[in-house]
Amino acid sequence: MRLETYLHREHLSDRIRVASFGSATALRFDDVGYFNRVYSAEPDVVELLPELEEFYRHGNFGCELVGASAASRTGWKPSHRYAWMYAPDIGTLARDTSGVFDIRPVQPSEQELYLLVYLRAFEAQEDRIPSALRNMRHLFDRPELDFLLAWYDGQPAGIAQLMRCDGAALLCAGAALPEFREMGCHASLLAARIALAADAGCQRLYSWAVAGGQSHANMRKAGLQTAGITQAWRYSPEPDR
Repeated sequence: MRLETYLHREHLSDRIRVASFGSATALRFDDVGYFNRVYSAEPDVVELLPELEEFYRHGNFGCELVGASAASRTGWKPSHRYAWMYAPDIGTLARDTSGVFDIRPVQPSEQELYLLVYLRAFEAQEDRIPSALRNMRHLFDRPELDFLLAWYDGQPAGIAQLMRCDGAALLCAGAALPEFREMGCHASLLAARIALAADAGCQRLYSWAVAGGQSHANMRKAGLQTAGITQAWRYSPEPDR
């Protein structure tokens, strides 16, 4: 959704590609390596690895294959392990929003501040920030997205997003600025999004996180179940000679 928004609103067809390979969806953004991923829950994607390699061969970042094994092919190396999180009944989840952080919806006058906090929290490269601001500003036009800012003593401390679709909600992004980590900011943003999704009438909640990380632990503490853990694989093409 994000890449298609950037593609159409910023006319980036020369740098953004979204393609299907069997049951897999491949994303390629030549400006931002984070987006260069292939998502597939079906094992038959391994038969299409040569085609995927060609899709990313002349890009800047290679790709990460999420959801299927590629261990048997040269050029693919183990990457992250991802935990897939799920709550079948959002009403059973903890949503205590009390704490030291004040969580509020983003106001129109705060949109650029939100994006700057987002980019700092996810440690974006400085030279990428101007283009990221141009692209990401269009996300505020998406009616299915909610945006939250965490405040601490009058200072922005972290951000979070929620996506709603047909009675389900997805925890899209949540992060604290480095100086506010290990203070409960992420857990507060998680509780606020659970409450927001419940108030919006959502019945189910989904997310994912790096397995064993703090986000994974916070989601489990809030009551989400770990539906499964998968090994992702990284492909880095040989540089053109």
